[in-house]
Amino acid sequence: MRWTNTVVPLLLVSGVACAADSEERTFPIWGDEARARGYSIPLPFGIGINYMNMRQNIDVDSIGFSGLALGNHTIPTDMFNIDAGHTREQSKTENLRLDMWVFPFLNVYGIVGHTRGSSVSNVSVDADPSRYTGVDRLIASSVHQLYQSGDLQDIDFVLDFKGTTWGTGITLAGGYQNWFALVDTNYTRTDFDILDGKISALTVSPRVGYRFSFQGPAGQSHLGVWLGTMYQDVQQEFRGSLADLHMPAALQPLINAVNQDGDGRFDVKQKLTSPWNMLIGTQFEMTQNFNLLTEFGFNQRNSFFVAGEYRF
Repeated sequence: MRWTNTVVPLLLVSGVACAADSEERTFPIWGDEARARGYSIPLPFGIGINYMNMRQNIDVDSIGFSGLALGNHTIPTDMFNIDAGHTREQSKTENLRLDMWVFPFLNVYGIVGHTRGSSVSNVSVDADPSRYTGVDRLIASSVHQLYQSGDLQDIDFVLDFKGTTWGTGITLAGGYQNWFALVDTNYTRTDFDILDGKISALTVSPRVGYRFSFQGPAGQSHLGVWLGTMYQDVQQEFRGSLADLHMPAALQPLINAVNQDGDGRFDVKQKLTSPWNMLIGTQFEMTQNFNLLTEFGFNQRNSFFVAGEYRF
């Protein structure tokens, strides 16, 4: 079976400065005062399309089975001792982002998109016959013998997932001359199309960078580069029918024997191995209306992010 996280999507603003906008606007509030003091600020509204590809390690807290039976005999839910070792997860997310600068230093946004991914866990399954009597003891003994023979050790469990991701966030930004700093905070949730359960993620990403100005093909352009870090607090729980999982060959006979009626269920709880990773990114502002952004994550979490944005 498979379980994962979402990877939750990374969101960035256009930077603290863009081409100057001489029109009087309601937003951002205090924008006219900021421009009068010589600050260059972004156009107030933005729409963007983002793509995130992420890979990271996962710690599986628990795996449970329920609704299993052998003939008319119900199997205890705690019979199988499932030990999950190394788990690696990957996810891909595409989303649409709408944002607005409320103040020159505060951006608010909402996102909606689609996430798909999978995880692979190294799993071993055992049972303790001494805890049971009768039919339960026979089942536990059979599982234990398969474990001792190595048939139920180091099995690759794969859990696929996909669903709709939505969320909201804020960005605080500021700068001095060509240097800028920002802190992005967002909450996202992914609701699955097939599996029960969800992924909830709180992400905080501070960044510090420098903005270069030059003459581009369409006029004055800017290139921003930055270093940063990302913190994610992700809660993942997956529930569903055992019949919907793609079981490895070593486990399929056992599952077929105890899930003949198709009522078997699974419940998996997991979390990120490490909440932090490093970021390096760049943004090319072709004009005050169009920009392209790329960002890479490394260390404990590997990620690639690319986005295109139109501001107005």
